Amino acid sequence: MNRFFVQLLVTLAILPFLGAPAFAGFDLRGSQQINLGVKSLDTAVSADGKWTFVLTEGGDIRVLTWRGELSQVIETGKAYNRIEFSGAGNRLILSGGGAKDIMVLSLDMVHALDIAGSPSKGPDDAQVVVAYFADYQ
Repeated sequence: MNRFFVQLLVTLAILPFLGAPAFAGFDLRGSQQINLGVKSLDTAVSADGKWTFVLTEGGDIRVLTWRGELSQVIETGKAYNRIEFSGAGNRLILSGGGAKDIMVLSLDMVHALDIAGSPSKGPDDAQVVVAYFADYQ
């Protein structure tokens, strides 16, 4: 037998043991189109996926929740056209657009707490409220 037929026979003999080729893909669960009202230049997503930062042509950053709702607008100026979320998870880095520098924005998460109806002592319009529970069980 010539070499070609030997190779063909060996291939046919081991083919059933190789199994079917594996295929990995994505199952689309849904899509969402968000109208920003301005042209976007670049986007960055937080490491936990909860926040999307969209750098716009107007020179600001639109902060969107994971649901696509506008949460905040951060003014930056028009000198940048690229945005990146840092690996540490608390800084946005703006660059590009012919600028000779970059802008680093440090982020701190601020949570609004509803304390209406909570026990307190002192004036209701105080700048700082401290709650102390000595009888906590």
